[in-house]
Amino acid sequence: MPTAARPLRRGLALVLATLAMTVAGAGPASAHPTLLFTDPGPDTAVADSPPTITLMFNEPVTPGAPAIVVTDSDDRTVPMGVAETARDGRVLTARPAEALTPGTYTVRWQVTGADGDLVEQDFRFAVGLALTGAASAGDGGSTSWRDAALRWLLFLGLALAFGGLIAERVTITARREDPALPALRSPVPAGALLGLAGVLGLGAALAASAGTVSVLWQQRPGLVLLTEAAGLVVAAALASTGRRGWAAVPLVLVIAAEGVRSHANIASPGWGGAMTAIHLAAAAIWVGALLHTARAVLAWWSERAAVRWVLAGYTRLAVWTFLVVAATGTATALQLIPVSALLSTAYGQVLVIKLVLVAAAAAVALAARWSLRAPERLPAVRNRIRAESTLLIAVLAASAALVSTTPADNSQQPGPPPPVGPVLPLGTLAGQVGVSVAASDGQLVVRLSTPRRGDYYAPEPGQDFTLTGRIAAAEGDDRTLALRGCGPGCFVAPATWQGGDNVLTLGVAAAGWQGDTVSLLVPWPTSPGGADLARAVAATRAEGELTVYESVTSDTTTTAPEPQRLDLPADFFLAQEPYADGTAPLAVRLPHQDGTVRLALGYPAAGMTVLLTLDGAGRISEETLTDTKHLVTRRFLYPEPDGT
Repeated sequence: MPTAARPLRRGLALVLATLAMTVAGAGPASAHPTLLFTDPGPDTAVADSPPTITLMFNEPVTPGAPAIVVTDSDDRTVPMGVAETARDGRVLTARPAEALTPGTYTVRWQVTGADGDLVEQDFRFAVGLALTGAASAGDGGSTSWRDAALRWLLFLGLALAFGGLIAERVTITARREDPALPALRSPVPAGALLGLAGVLGLGAALAASAGTVSVLWQQRPGLVLLTEAAGLVVAAALASTGRRGWAAVPLVLVIAAEGVRSHANIASPGWGGAMTAIHLAAAAIWVGALLHTARAVLAWWSERAAVRWVLAGYTRLAVWTFLVVAATGTATALQLIPVSALLSTAYGQVLVIKLVLVAAAAAVALAARWSLRAPERLPAVRNRIRAESTLLIAVLAASAALVSTTPADNSQQPGPPPPVGPVLPLGTLAGQVGVSVAASDGQLVVRLSTPRRGDYYAPEPGQDFTLTGRIAAAEGDDRTLALRGCGPGCFVAPATWQGGDNVLTLGVAAAGWQGDTVSLLVPWPTSPGGADLARAVAATRAEGELTVYESVTSDTTTTAPEPQRLDLPADFFLAQEPYADGTAPLAVRLPHQDGTVRLALGYPAAGMTVLLTLDGAGRISEETLTDTKHLVTRRFLYPEPDGT
């Protein structure tokens, strides 16, 4: 395979380290403190407001006054906490006083090195639009039946508890009128415990998929499940101690958490989650109220007046809940999947089944209400209640299958259209999932991959992915991406790139692997960068020797490892790089405000992207390399002109 298409070898760092030992003492040194790495990285984007701004230097530093200043795109200063040092003075951190809103920010830093010289520089980063819940498990158009069964337990328990709590108002009123009626046990504790069993099963499945229990408190999917578990436990405790009315509060929290993790909230954060939560609440009331009403009817059958009272109360409630379920369900479905895909995708097929069940349940409910008008037809109501209960439990099962099925099935979709104009290649890791982006005029293509054996790039056979995304331009124009499948691991969407910085936020999930929500800074427009790359490689090679600070990770949801210093001959280092001959299949120059030259390189056959920053002498000063398994960041130092 040509050098340009070579994927990163697992043992590269070990080989470089071994060579570094053979040339110990020959490496260059820097006379002044040099910024090695930052978090957030220079000219990158993060999905959420960073908790801290972190700078790592190659030697201990003394913070200046002020040490870290952050300004927004309007040059307004962002309030920051006091800068602190760590790791023997090599790391400098400062915490924003409040969360940073989406946009582009500039970090100006000032430190004094061990030699007493004051060094100050700046860099930019952007904050994107977080896709809450985007890393929830998904499987590319097929259904996870294990998750569907567990979530059905959650939905059924939630319906018993929440809907039963609402319906109790009717049965309690009936018993006040006739205290001789048998008392009914509250459905809240049993329903909450049934839902808790489903949540615990989902948590165990998530931990097994991620390979660590810590995912339950370190990642959004786990935090959502912990929130739901806590809400159900509190609801059961309140109902068991006679405070049934207060149990509604934690149950509403559980419903809101389900809205947060929903497909609709990923596609349209906020609005989509609210629609899902309202839909689930109405469905829970419809199902739970009916089940509690059925208990009352069976227990009080000999008291026809009480039976008619509770049935009348339920039917009034059912009319409104049915209307809300139908309206919110339709709005959510149209948001997630086009009508043309209803019968051609697994998600659409499950949705059609759910719609049929809802329509059948509504028809039975109408028949039961008609029977209430004539006393002689009252015996028929009991059978219709049983039929409606069975249908609504089936509706919950279909709903559980629906949320366990991803909206897109990309396995049979045609490939993306040919790009128009230059192609900007960018890449990153979203947890353990490789993300390769190709931005061109009017189009975005995203290819996802998971680690696999072998030195070639291709998705694992049968690997399923979920992808959602949004673009936020510098002018504040925020757009949801209309993604469609274009083959295994491939997604394509129309995209309008504004001049300047565009923040691309992607929610990535892959069955069996840890996904994440990530953001990329997409500057536009680009220009050809082949000549710049050739000159940069030649200038770097001419230095003879260099020092590389390298950090490698295979999971961006974990703490980044400590950078490793390698003193190397420039020729040897470049020989390991895909751009060793000064060429790349895709090479573009990115626009930059201060004139710094940045090059984006793409190697589609290897699933690899490289982002290079050049210094004032045209040499490579920073590198970010992404392949299907690794995210590698490097900082290059060169000998001073005097040879020190």
